[in-house]
Amino acid sequence: MANEDKKAKKLRKWHQKWWGIIFLLLFSVGLLYVGMFIYQLIVIVEAQTQINLQNPDFSSSASMATIARSFIETKDDPFLGTEKADIVIVEFSDFQCPFCKEVYPALKEISQEYQTSVKIIYRDIPNLTNHPDAANASLAANCAFEQKKFWEYHDLLFDNQADLSLVNLKQLAAKLNLNMPQFNQCLDSRQYLSEVQNDLQDGLQLGITGTPTFFINGAKVAGVIPYETFKLIIEKLKQDTAGATNK
Repeated sequence: MANEDKKAKKLRKWHQKWWGIIFLLLFSVGLLYVGMFIYQLIVIVEAQTQINLQNPDFSSSASMATIARSFIETKDDPFLGTEKADIVIVEFSDFQCPFCKEVYPALKEISQEYQTSVKIIYRDIPNLTNHPDAANASLAANCAFEQKKFWEYHDLLFDNQADLSLVNLKQLAAKLNLNMPQFNQCLDSRQYLSEVQNDLQDGLQLGITGTPTFFINGAKVAGVIPYETFKLIIEKLKQDTAGATNK
């Protein structure tokens, strides 16, 4: 009987032994603490971002180092709204970035509400290190832009962010009834690689370290901006513009 007990103990897997159970418990507790730390860090960062966003001072030259807008507000990238709008929002985005997906419904709502006064320009800055499919998604979006279907394809990419493989990029294009031989040739040949690289290079020069990053009339604002904050900023800029006009 004693021999059988010894054999049974030997047959136990490591996680069934006393030291294995203790290790798993300690590992679980450690993982829980790490998760709580990361969560608290995210909450703190988001709270600080909201504090900054809720009090924008767009009239103070000290609070916004305005970069040459002609460098930021490109003419060859897709945009929503009026071409010569007084307020221009440039978004540097990544189709595989979850935060970019989170903010895009707010941008759509802003574009619908301010069709005649706000222009929203989309620029590519795929995270080549952490988002392996983002670059191909950017190339595919430019191929859709070539066929005047950028924004429809843009929405499909975010709605299908979990699968941005080459196969699915082509399937999404087919859903929009794009000219598939043209689209496939464009994507397979990486036709718009230099366009994406130019946006990436500009992003580096502008000091962008994460997505989404926005430039609102030249003022840099990074992170997930809620619809209400976009609206607050836009209304403030409209007031400033009206005030300058009346002087």
